[in-house]
Amino acid sequence: MDFRTIFSVVPDRFRKKGWLVAASLFLRAVLDFAGVVVFIPVLARVLEKDGTPRSVLPVAAAALTFIIVKSLAVVFLARFRSRFVFSLYAGLADSVLMNFAGRGLLFVRQSDSTDLANKVNSVTMTFTSGVILALLNVLSSGLLLVILLVSLFIYNPLPTLAIVAVICPLMFLYSFFIRKRMKRLGTEENEARRGQARAVYEFFRGYPEYYVNNAEDHQFSVFRSQLSRIRDVRTEAESCTAASSGFMEITVMLSIVLLMLLSMSPAWGISMTFGIFALSAMKILPAVRSIVAGWQSIQSSYYSAGILKDILGWGHDSSQVREKSGTLAFSGSFSLRSVSFSFDGNSACIFRDFDLEIRKGEYVGIKGRSGIGKTTLFNLLMGFYVPRKGGLYVDDEKITPSSLPAWQAMIGYVPQDVFLVNGTFVQNVAFGTDPLEADREKIGRIFRKVGLWEWISSLPLGMDTRLAEAGHSVSGGQKQRIGIARALYKGASVLFLDEATSSVDAEAESGINAFISELSEENPALTVVVIAHRQETLASCRRIIDLDTL
Repeated sequence: MDFRTIFSVVPDRFRKKGWLVAASLFLRAVLDFAGVVVFIPVLARVLEKDGTPRSVLPVAAAALTFIIVKSLAVVFLARFRSRFVFSLYAGLADSVLMNFAGRGLLFVRQSDSTDLANKVNSVTMTFTSGVILALLNVLSSGLLLVILLVSLFIYNPLPTLAIVAVICPLMFLYSFFIRKRMKRLGTEENEARRGQARAVYEFFRGYPEYYVNNAEDHQFSVFRSQLSRIRDVRTEAESCTAASSGFMEITVMLSIVLLMLLSMSPAWGISMTFGIFALSAMKILPAVRSIVAGWQSIQSSYYSAGILKDILGWGHDSSQVREKSGTLAFSGSFSLRSVSFSFDGNSACIFRDFDLEIRKGEYVGIKGRSGIGKTTLFNLLMGFYVPRKGGLYVDDEKITPSSLPAWQAMIGYVPQDVFLVNGTFVQNVAFGTDPLEADREKIGRIFRKVGLWEWISSLPLGMDTRLAEAGHSVSGGQKQRIGIARALYKGASVLFLDEATSSVDAEAESGINAFISELSEENPALTVVVIAHRQETLASCRRIIDLDTL
């Protein structure tokens, strides 16, 4: 295990705060040590020949008071440590998400979405709770163990050395034999959980296709096989935990036997010394158990450090993902100039030295055979794909990462399958806005304009109806209109429609095409760019670009 890998994942601001956490760990160890020392006067009074309950009770009451105060302080320190760890989790999860977001649409499309979600949510939690928190627990218990053993050694070296001679070899042997096994189990469990999540996600996403193709049993089998892997891994991990409990019992028994033998010998043989070591054992043995358990957790969760190091080492500064400052003028046209694009360095160019200009206020149709690159062209125009050569220009200003948010703030996008969130109609139109801050009057006007108001107003909660509660009656045409309503609410000056009517019937398609045409005529400054196969959809366009002829 390489601790440099672990520390490289922790952001600088948390490393600086780590000194306070280290101080809190030391303070916790001192308090736990004091919790042992405070009982020594009680023990001394009990062992006095002329000791009475009256002489013992005041000392015991003082010790109890100290323990109560110490316990409250320990709770405070534990909260401080936990807040640090789970703030680290929140920071890492945010950094990983921003890192993925900053890599662009091409990266997202070429990645497994369940794998990305697993890394954002589960891997970051595994690292912070299974590695960082476990490491802090190991350090805290280790500090207490060192303080206790050093103090006992100063008090009486012989029994202290004897206890160390029992504990250290057993800890070393256990850690040596269990280390590789726990690493393997942690990696296997992570892979199995990813496979389990993927099987569930794919099944519900493709629910009709699985049943129509009689493939549901196969998917269930895949899901169950991953569950079996998780079961087997967790069973083996629990066996290791049970083994650690057995190891602790052996250690306890050997330590007690050794203390008893030493107390019976002429070289030691005094009750006070035995009592002190017995009190210390109440802290030493749990500390050893905590160290072993923490070490197991670190070994089984260590894979997460390597994953996060690779992600965060990509070199993207998550704080710079979207700089939403700055303005961009759009008064003349936007264009692609001498653009060459391929999906990777080895594949053939989809576009080579490609030029295209679309003027403000145009209603442009794009057609071409399947696979020629219509959607790719859209993603280049919207700034989601970065060309190998050339660039996207608005008027005569080349779009850069810093000006891209300003360009995308101007555009509306209606894909073939409009993305709807599991929320109300208001949330789906005022996308990314707090529903309480949405302009409901404007949304109502837009719903009337796109022809949805009669249906939505008939629902029990109107615009506040959740789409799932509206029944599974949201048709393809209604989804497209919601997508258009979203673009209109945003106030988009450029509207991109990617096969927006291909999944609706002829009547709905005709209605949507007529609405878009009217919208273009009513708003001369609105630029509309449409991808379509059907001639009916392109009929209203004032200019058609045929990619087959370019």
